[in-house]
Amino acid sequence: MTQLLLVGAGHAHLEVLRRFGRERPPGVELTVATLDRRHFYSGMLPGYLNGTYSESEVTVDVEALVERVGGRLVLGRAVLLDRSERSVNLADGTRLPYELVSFNLGSGLAGRDLPGVREHAVLIKPFSRVPELRRMLESPAETGAPPSTVVGAGAAGVEIACTMAAHSGVRLVEGSGRILAEYGEEFRRRATRVLADKGIEVATGARVAAVETGALVLEDGSRLRSGATIWLAGASAPPLFKHSGLTTDDRGFLLVDDTLRYVADERIFAVGDCAALLQYPETPKAGVYSVRQGPVVWQGLMAAIHDRKAPRYRPQDGFLSLLNTADGRALIRYKGLVGHNRFAWWLKDWIDKRFLRRYQT
Repeated sequence: MTQLLLVGAGHAHLEVLRRFGRERPPGVELTVATLDRRHFYSGMLPGYLNGTYSESEVTVDVEALVERVGGRLVLGRAVLLDRSERSVNLADGTRLPYELVSFNLGSGLAGRDLPGVREHAVLIKPFSRVPELRRMLESPAETGAPPSTVVGAGAAGVEIACTMAAHSGVRLVEGSGRILAEYGEEFRRRATRVLADKGIEVATGARVAAVETGALVLEDGSRLRSGATIWLAGASAPPLFKHSGLTTDDRGFLLVDDTLRYVADERIFAVGDCAALLQYPETPKAGVYSVRQGPVVWQGLMAAIHDRKAPRYRPQDGFLSLLNTADGRALIRYKGLVGHNRFAWWLKDWIDKRFLRRYQT
């Protein structure tokens, strides 16, 4: 039997599981190691937070999916890859052997080790923590309480700030000089107007040095009063790869070639945000790339099992962006088109539901 180990249940691995169940490759023993029994789909989390969706609508029952395709689910956090033993070790000491292993772990939150962040901020990742934020939003705000703060003005930060603005005052803090740094100027201008219309204060060039109870401390020494602090400050690499002595990019993401295989070992694959593409180092950390990588990594794993040539992955030049603004509309960007309207929200809702239905039991 070929021991196939999937570590993480992100977008790409959900597709691998779906195809495994459909094709049932003979002679393959499947194990899936992940933190939680349910996978929260990131694209629908703002809608979940504002009450548009229930938890069952924005999650995949990974346990049921793995059982349905004939695999074995192991809950735990991977902390070490031992190439000599061909095993992945979990935090609780469990050792999982493999002949082929693929990682789809997503990314962590940059700056989470700054003073007070873990103690005083709401960390959305792993996404299983999102129900905590929803319960907080559903609680009545205290009279005279300072505005809440979202740290990080990428796409997720902008969506979460819009969602929170429907419940209470909110401020958006970004360490760089602009919001939505990976988007074009016209899209940023439109998003800035949306934030202003919702009364969301935006502070750019404001690097956070520490989080305290009820306040943020910035690098320039100033303090900002803050009710709840939501931490979404960029992507960080899972520590597993560096701890295992593997080759990474300068930020710690596992370096893979265009077959999605680790550059130093053809038995190791990595996809999604936890990987860095050697040939395409500027690929953004965005879920749409992980979705497109799903069929490629499946074909690559099957090619490795059957000793065939692996397919190659080339990231798309651009992608449709749809940001939920929590008012029945969405911001849209596609091939020069920029807008903010109800059609964009309808389109986002349709795309997200169609994607998730593939994997829900």
